[in-house]
Amino acid sequence: MDHITGCPVCNGFDLLEVTCPHCGEMLEDRGRFFDLLADYSPYRPIDDLKKSDGLVDWVTNQCPHYLYCRHCGHDEHRMVQEHPL
Repeated sequence: MDHITGCPVCNGFDLLEVTCPHCGEMLEDRGRFFDLLADYSPYRPIDDLKKSDGLVDWVTNQCPHYLYCRHCGHDEHRMVQEHPL
C-alpha cells in the first residue's frame, strides 16, 4: 500500500524561515521549484513533476522550494521533508 505524503510548508502547517547566507536577511519562499519550470507546471500532478525535475525528491519524499533574497539577490533551493497525510 502506498503512503500519501505532503509538504508541511505547501499545506500551511509550517513556515520555511531561512536567513540569507550572504547578507543575513530573511529569504522569501517563492514556492515549489518545479512550479516555476513552465507555465502549466502548477497544474500537473506533483508526482509526475518530481519524476522529471532532475532532483532526488521523488525517492526521498522531499519538496524542493525556491528561496530568494530581495536584499542581495541570492537564491537557492531548500528541500523540505514531506510527512504522511
